[in-house]
Amino acid sequence: MAGQAANELLSTQKASESGLQLALHPLPILEISDLIVRGYQRGLKGAVVGALLGQQNGRAVTIEHSFTCKSAKNADGFYELDQEWFRKRLEQMKLVHRKPALDLVGWYSLVPKTGPTAQHLPIHRQISTYNESAVLLGVHIEDMLAPSTGDPLPITIYESNMEADDSREAEGEDKEMKDAESATKMVLRFRKLPYTTETGEAEMIAMQFIREGGASASVDSTEKHILEQFDKKIAVNDGKGKRRAVAYEESSKSRKDTSAQFAEQTAAANPDANLTRAEAEYMSALQAKYNATKILKSRLGLIITYLQQLPPDFTSGKQTTSEAAAVAAASNKTYTTPSNTILRHIQAIVTNADLVAPAEQAALEREIQRETNDVNVISMVSALMSSVNEAREAGKKFLVVDSQRQARQGRAGGGPSAAQYEQLLAGQIGHGGDEATGGLGMSGVDAAAAAPAGY
Repeated sequence: MAGQAANELLSTQKASESGLQLALHPLPILEISDLIVRGYQRGLKGAVVGALLGQQNGRAVTIEHSFTCKSAKNADGFYELDQEWFRKRLEQMKLVHRKPALDLVGWYSLVPKTGPTAQHLPIHRQISTYNESAVLLGVHIEDMLAPSTGDPLPITIYESNMEADDSREAEGEDKEMKDAESATKMVLRFRKLPYTTETGEAEMIAMQFIREGGASASVDSTEKHILEQFDKKIAVNDGKGKRRAVAYEESSKSRKDTSAQFAEQTAAANPDANLTRAEAEYMSALQAKYNATKILKSRLGLIITYLQQLPPDFTSGKQTTSEAAAVAAASNKTYTTPSNTILRHIQAIVTNADLVAPAEQAALEREIQRETNDVNVISMVSALMSSVNEAREAGKKFLVVDSQRQARQGRAGGGPSAAQYEQLLAGQIGHGGDEATGGLGMSGVDAAAAAPAGY
């Protein structure tokens, strides 16, 4: 803008001239946003400063992790890093992130929209001692406090380089003649860099966990854990001026009873207290879908009510919008004044409804019917197998009772034994016997004599 002074620390060179390719991962953004939010909520004072870790292969740089840094003001009022603390912390982070090996690639801080200021130079010079091509990730707090829909991430990444001072301030026409080497002055300037976003498999899982709100799915009972923590040996006076540790069983038992009662009351008050984490997440997803369906139903009802309240001649195409508006105004709020903007939105919704509907409705219905039949067949087969098992159990119980009866009464009648009944159930006997004996294969034996006593 013409009325706004140019930032002296911004380079006039194009970003394409550097050739640096940046890939930003979501974990550093989450850590930075969490630091800013916590600092705002707790009213923390001081600079928002942190280091960026990643990989650098030539001119390709990735920003994968970050950590906060300890800083303090120097004599000039500028913030600087605690060198000893930063060196130890950086060694620890390198030791943790060994596979793949991550190194210091830059740092982050709050930066105005106009670009870095002189407040950022001391820390940037300290970071440059570890990495000469360190980048600065500037977070724009203005965009975070007043976000708008569709805006990109409120960050800008800068690359620093040493450039010759071109004396941007306007000077007079008459200039003093100086030696070329002595006249050249190198200054540190920043240049905006384009970046791309990349997401690893572990980061995708973490982002999915955050999006579904899985962290709030578990239910914890603090009072129950406190009671269990203090359910241990207590100290009592033994009358000799000394204190000894004894197990107070009655107190322990009362605490356990109180804890059990509290758990029952909690479960009665909160039906979701006994759900596992996966079940709670599933219930949360179902509740979200139910709420979305409920809102959709209410919106559709609102659209239908609006269309029903329009003048009949207008909906049939016999009136224009202005004529229908006059009729609605004269109807004493019986009809609704039509709006072309609302009607165009409704038409767009109706037109796009085909995009969410299946292309082949008949094929989808056949597939649903086929799956329903498969489920019913499996259910019937399961019921049949259950009936067969029950019949076999009844047969086994009958054989036990019959064997005990035969043991008491003897086998003088020559009736079939328990083993023969088992073979009969297995289908091994009964295919060649005579009709008088019921097909048991007892040819030449009188049926009356073959029957055991008591039959």
